[in-house]
Amino acid sequence: MTETPPELARLQGELYRSLWRQEYLPPQTLELCRLRLAQLHRCEQESRRSDWDVADGKRAELAAWPGDPQFSAAERACLEFTEIYAMDVQAISDEQAAAVQAHFGDAGLVMLIEALGIFDGKTRLALLWNTESTQGGV
Repeated sequence: MTETPPELARLQGELYRSLWRQEYLPPQTLELCRLRLAQLHRCEQESRRSDWDVADGKRAELAAWPGDPQFSAAERACLEFTEIYAMDVQAISDEQAAAVQAHFGDAGLVMLIEALGIFDGKTRLALLWNTESTQGGV
């Protein structure tokens, strides 16, 4: 197996860390989506780690988000989008995209899509290689 060149690894890590510094989606919402994606893929490694703090109650009840009042309307829109993304990205409806846009605008929707792509890739690699993902790494 060929090792990732150090410069490429550094750039990948920087891209991942930039998700938590962007201004279009709250990091807590992104973390909920990352965790839900990990749950849906049954990836224990990604489910256990934390890239951003979320309320313990939300983390514990994430699988039951549709009926749990502690999740905001904005978080619900992003979590619904995340669940459909995990199953079939082409099945995301215009209404689901519009729900995210209503809370975070066009830039927020694009940021969610890009972040989900990165989270999905990290999760699938963790499952494939059965490795622990490092915080801030790729």
